[in-house]
Amino acid sequence: MKKKLFQTDWLASETVFYNVKTSKVSSCIHDVIDYSNLEIDPEGFNNYLNFGYSILERTPIKHVKFVPHSSRLYIDEHGTLSVEYLEDPIDGWLDKHYSESEIFELIQSKITEWETSHNGEIIIPTSGGYDSRLLNYFIKDKSRIRSFTYGISHNQHDSFEVVYAKRLSEILGTQWEQITLGNFHNYLEDWDCLFGPSTHAHGMYHIEFYSKILPLVRGNNPLLSGIIGDAWAGSVSISLMENWEKVVLLGYSHGINSDSTHSKFKTPNNDLKNYWEKNENRLKDERIRIIESMRFKIRLLSYLMIIPRQFGFKPWSPFLDIEVAMAMLNLPSERRKNRVWMREFYEQHGLNFESMNLKASRQNVLDLYALSKNPVTPLDISILQEVIDPDYISWINENVNQDNPHLKESFHSIYKKNKFIQILLNLTGIKTRNNHSNQLNAYSAYLVILPIERILKKRTNRGDTSR
Repeated sequence: MKKKLFQTDWLASETVFYNVKTSKVSSCIHDVIDYSNLEIDPEGFNNYLNFGYSILERTPIKHVKFVPHSSRLYIDEHGTLSVEYLEDPIDGWLDKHYSESEIFELIQSKITEWETSHNGEIIIPTSGGYDSRLLNYFIKDKSRIRSFTYGISHNQHDSFEVVYAKRLSEILGTQWEQITLGNFHNYLEDWDCLFGPSTHAHGMYHIEFYSKILPLVRGNNPLLSGIIGDAWAGSVSISLMENWEKVVLLGYSHGINSDSTHSKFKTPNNDLKNYWEKNENRLKDERIRIIESMRFKIRLLSYLMIIPRQFGFKPWSPFLDIEVAMAMLNLPSERRKNRVWMREFYEQHGLNFESMNLKASRQNVLDLYALSKNPVTPLDISILQEVIDPDYISWINENVNQDNPHLKESFHSIYKKNKFIQILLNLTGIKTRNNHSNQLNAYSAYLVILPIERILKKRTNRGDTSR
């Protein structure tokens, strides 16, 4: 007799990890890792490096898996776990089409239903972008809104996220505050406790963000999230893939990944090949590519819901609703491209900030700023050389903590604008752009590999895992 332990939704928006050997099940990967018998899974490890997070049910840890979308996890009387794969629910939505006005009405009704079922102040992380703009607009009682924004430019106050969010608040009459970030490397240990080797360590800024919001509100607040709204609305585009090697495009990693060519393991890539063989025809549909991309990346993106929940907030998003998502995805491609359909909506309602010539910076140096304030501890070659080429680790360590990276970014802005400086530096052989690129690449690789170092340290009990 089998007992159902868990059933995932159409995205697997809540991750459930399990150990096929010990039969342990948990939403936290650390709970199911047997550290006394820890082994690296070669294929899971290489995929983790290339994507920056765990994919296709496999993690970097042998025997540790996760339940995919639209599936049920069972346990039998002998304690053996098994997964049942259900029919993909999106198949029933591919031929259902909504007009643009119907989509806005649908989103409005979903948000209103949620709004009326919760009391107190409503927290809305507000970037000023299209999705958070829509969430603020559709809350009926604007007096309940507490919106918060962080900037990512050299002067965070001038960042377009802050400028747009502030203007939105002024127009709608809501209570808004800017949150200044920069010390999120202090939260690497907190991130590891939540996510371990399931994904790279690049969301600590949200831990700092919510730690600063919490004292400003009453606590236990409902929170409205714009998670994945951009993908359904038209901001995400995944190119056609010719073979299994192109499946990595579904990772949509934005460069925050490593490179399995430096791995000590050589694998046949069976997971990716099998996935391609099963889904090649379906992936010709752009909508399917976008959905599959978000299903891949949800291991990482789930932090947008998990972290506020850890602080006692009650997060919810209309964009995790399959009806909302598919209604948006089924719009004609020419309307979705560059989100024309949403831009026109904002133009009609006086919220098209992109056309207002607002003075704002689109510079993104938040990571470099954090590195300048709190340089990261070098990776431990003696630990990692078991699984990764030590020369690669040395390269990461040499490049990740360059001197005054924040100052360098400001210099790059001057360098781009001043032809005389460009000619002078080129004649002297000084290359600034490559140094800048090397640091960001090293930082991305560092964030992917750090969780692996931590689990290896826990296994061997060597050194202090706090950073």
